[in-house]
Amino acid sequence: MATGRELMGRSLDRATTLRLGRTVSAQAYGQIVTVVVQIALVPLLLHAWGPGTYGAWLLLSAVPFYLTFSDFGFTYVAKNAMVMAVSAGQPDAATRVFHSIFALLCVAAPLLLGLSALIIIAVDVPDVLGADAVTPTTARATVLLLVVNVLLYQFFLLVCAGIRSENRPASEAIWAASARLLEGVAVAIAAVAGGGLVAAAAAMVGARLLALLGAYRWLRRLSGWLRLGVRAADRETLEGLWRPAIAYMLLPLGQALLIQAPVLVVGGALGAVGTVTFATSRTITRMGMAAINMINNSVTAEYAALAGSGDHQRAGRLLRVQAGVTLCIILVYAVTVLVAAPVVLPLLTHGAVAAAYPFLLLLVGSVAAEMIWSSLFTPIAAVNRHGTATVIFLIVAAATVALAGPLTERFGLNGTAAALLLAHAAMIPVTLLAGNYRAR
Repeated sequence: MATGRELMGRSLDRATTLRLGRTVSAQAYGQIVTVVVQIALVPLLLHAWGPGTYGAWLLLSAVPFYLTFSDFGFTYVAKNAMVMAVSAGQPDAATRVFHSIFALLCVAAPLLLGLSALIIIAVDVPDVLGADAVTPTTARATVLLLVVNVLLYQFFLLVCAGIRSENRPASEAIWAASARLLEGVAVAIAAVAGGGLVAAAAAMVGARLLALLGAYRWLRRLSGWLRLGVRAADRETLEGLWRPAIAYMLLPLGQALLIQAPVLVVGGALGAVGTVTFATSRTITRMGMAAINMINNSVTAEYAALAGSGDHQRAGRLLRVQAGVTLCIILVYAVTVLVAAPVVLPLLTHGAVAAAYPFLLLLVGSVAAEMIWSSLFTPIAAVNRHGTATVIFLIVAAATVALAGPLTERFGLNGTAAALLLAHAAMIPVTLLAGNYRAR
């Protein structure tokens, strides 16, 4: 079987192949950083703070991260728009996007911070979140600092859009992963040095600010024509971005429905044992999505650059390469899961969960279908033409949740998995039509 590198080498020019290779490597680095930080911080923070304080940290830090979407998807569509503009030889258009989003963030960030501060002061944060291991003052200060960190993250995303604008997705991914690593190290140092939750949150803010300044300095050195400001900001540019931005926000909403709601459905219909079986089995079967997401993220900027330059022929070749790599990954994934799950599930759960059929087969099928449609969705989203597909996805996700209840009542876990398979299979023709792939 041909490897992904061999497939790329046969169909793409050397420069594109090398660029994609660097981007895939950078995405892999990001995955490693995420896993290492998540795993390493657990025992370290437990040792430094104890279970009570660490539990409070988990509860308090969960809330501000919802503000990660506070720009309503504008930085994502800005990346695509800027890459297309630069590739089309229109740096002035890219600057207008950059300045317009910066102006939006400069207005939205203080408003969100002020509103967050009022809410934090008005409510009893430890009582609302169940974080009774810390004082109200500590809880409020921690949450407020975490909100500041998330708002700084929006500006960091915008700088990353500038880094990507000249089709440098590998550099963007390295900066994003390094910033996550820096945050993790900062929290670890604060905790080991004897600091509490406020010190850890302040360390995160300092790390994010340092990463923001470092990334911006790097951007200015390599792309001297692009700088933060509001001189070129205009309302027309924002009006052209808001529809794809809001439409892109529907994607995580639909994903949240399909990931979280089935757990509640299974819990209500089958109880704790069914919930554990479903959640554990799904965790194992969804591990293959990491590889597909890595590939999808690696080719997004390439599709935007090719669209901006009008090179539809190379875009078609890239699509065929992506499809070939995706099918190879799906085949390896399906065989691996079906062979390993009967052994891994009992080991992970100390014998509490065993592989069940046809439930496991249906779950694998649903993930394979998700891999296919998410790959087809990538070229559409890369050029900000994803509006119809995301609206349909949200509708499909809502309908699936409604269907999962009666199917689970009648067929047990097989019914839940079948509902998920139907949802993701339905999105394959949707993305095929949205991308007009027959024309390629």
